Amino acid sequence: MVGGIRSIRLARAALFVLAALFVLAGRAAAETPVFTLGVLPIHSTRVLVERYEPMRLYLEKALKRPVRVESAPDFARYHARVLRGDFDLTITPAHFARLAQKEAGFQPIAQFAPDHDTLLVYNADRPLTSPADLRGKQLAVIDRLAITVMAALVYLEEHGLEADRDYRVREHRTHASAAHSLVTGLSAAAVTTSQGLLQMPAEVRDRLILHKHIADIPAFVFLLKPDADKAEVARLRALVLAFPGEMEGIDFLGRTGYSGIRPVNETSMKRGDPYLKETRKLLKP
Repeated sequence: MVGGIRSIRLARAALFVLAALFVLAGRAAAETPVFTLGVLPIHSTRVLVERYEPMRLYLEKALKRPVRVESAPDFARYHARVLRGDFDLTITPAHFARLAQKEAGFQPIAQFAPDHDTLLVYNADRPLTSPADLRGKQLAVIDRLAITVMAALVYLEEHGLEADRDYRVREHRTHASAAHSLVTGLSAAAVTTSQGLLQMPAEVRDRLILHKHIADIPAFVFLLKPDADKAEVARLRALVLAFPGEMEGIDFLGRTGYSGIRPVNETSMKRGDPYLKETRKLLKP
């Protein structure tokens, strides 16, 4: 009887200790700050989460803390979140990265490879023989703040066509929806990229014809906040540059069409400078 009572007491003590451990573990997990990865809103929320899931998993494993992917409804509000310091690690276009670096002290650590491109495409059923064919019609784009769109509008201006005077510009949430506008006949042409084409359904992509490869544009840049110390910068740079060689990185590259991630320097950052004037203009309230 005494032995039985002792066993019951020991069992209760063990349960108490176990419960205490669970509570402590729960508190530790709750107190571990979430690491936020900011990504540009060029896809629907669902697609963004799917595309960046391999990177999220990789960072979570390497940092040993929860990682969450976040974005914004559009380019302007995304850049505002970047400047507000909402993201621990930001993936942003080259002109946004350059602006954040020059005006707010953000620290670039790496860049996707290869460059992005700016492509002017049309519907195979409605050929576009020259830029002049756009006169009085509609051009589908993802966001006028996109560096690829800026390059396209400059190209059309060089051919005597001014946006909102000679043709209409219709912004879309994603490359796929811009292409859909083209296929359905709502737009006469669309601006996209090679990476954008990969995100479109095959039945849409197969109906598009390339009219002009307008320009090569510096790819997205990885940024850290101004207050990140040298040790944190070095650690995260090493993690980002090592990502393509990991299983999660190979998966990610296969989903996005990139070939790798390279170090970034002042020379590569300066490639965003020609777009800063227009970027500042469009970002004004």
